[in-house]
Amino acid sequence: MRDIRLKKVVDIIEKYDLDGCIIRGMDNIFYITGFRGSEGTLVVTKGDVFLLTDFRYITHAREVTRNIKIVEVSAKNDGLSEIFTQYGLTKIGFDSAHTPYQLYKKWKENLKDTQFIPMEGEIEEIRKIKEPSEIDAIRRSINIATEAFNRVFETIKPGKTEKEIACELDYTMRRIGADGPSFDVIVASGPRSALPHAVPSPKRIEEGETLIIDFGARVDGYCSDETCTLAIGEVGEKLKEIFYIANGARELAIERARAGMPIKELDTIVRDFIDRAGYGDFFRHGVGHGVGISVHESPSINSLSDGLLEENMVITIEPGIYLPNLGGVRVEDMVLITETGAKVLTYLRKELVNVCV
Repeated sequence: MRDIRLKKVVDIIEKYDLDGCIIRGMDNIFYITGFRGSEGTLVVTKGDVFLLTDFRYITHAREVTRNIKIVEVSAKNDGLSEIFTQYGLTKIGFDSAHTPYQLYKKWKENLKDTQFIPMEGEIEEIRKIKEPSEIDAIRRSINIATEAFNRVFETIKPGKTEKEIACELDYTMRRIGADGPSFDVIVASGPRSALPHAVPSPKRIEEGETLIIDFGARVDGYCSDETCTLAIGEVGEKLKEIFYIANGARELAIERARAGMPIKELDTIVRDFIDRAGYGDFFRHGVGHGVGISVHESPSINSLSDGLLEENMVITIEPGIYLPNLGGVRVEDMVLITETGAKVLTYLRKELVNVCV
């Protein structure tokens, strides 16, 4: 599989008429090589591939990669000059979104005969279509996240703090097999649930509130992402109303999504549904995004997105409505795009579940 991915990178090199490319984004390096560390640089030419990393990761790099030359580097020598000179590399692409300007300046100063060409999002575009092994890893991450959520759900009750719930969910995912969370768990209750990306606080959950829990696990390098909205006891009619609207938008999007659909059309379907219900001003984030090695990756599902939904994309659908000073709701599933429609991968109940008080 990684040989196929490497071939796609070489295709990009040939497309831009390059001698090779430098890849700095660790998610991209993991995708191509299987290596993940806190520091690394991948140099891909039409014939050879070099993974440059420091002494901390040399052994690990040799264990997890295949048919790649491992080069030990240091603060004094990044290894590029020797490779460029030996292989006559003078026109090099680089993943500019992951390359700090100071590093780019250093390259320009040290490699004066080299022309550097930014490749904006080219590797991420390769990653958006998932291979069967990637879909299997995503399913494993969903299974662990789901099991952890179900265990923590049994402990939720009024008086518990948002931080306590977030910490328990994070810990439980790790304890039952996750490498870690896909992102910092979001737990928000009451008026704070109107903050789409609220940081869990010491606030105690109370009866009559909605509780948003947005969470995911990382397993074997791949992520899940799901959001449930719970009712703490009996909630008011306004909160029930916006939940049913958001959930209806989610169901409609899943019903309509299919390979070949313009991405922005899926955003329009959700946005129009919520707008017709009178809450368009209270739904202001995108409808969803791709999920894989990163929890947010191509494609972005919003009104500005170009391109089409393609078979074997894995995306989220996550409409939400947020009413300041009252509360909010969000419901999110991960779906696999197929020729015949969207196959839902996540499987927690999405109706308004009441926590007994």
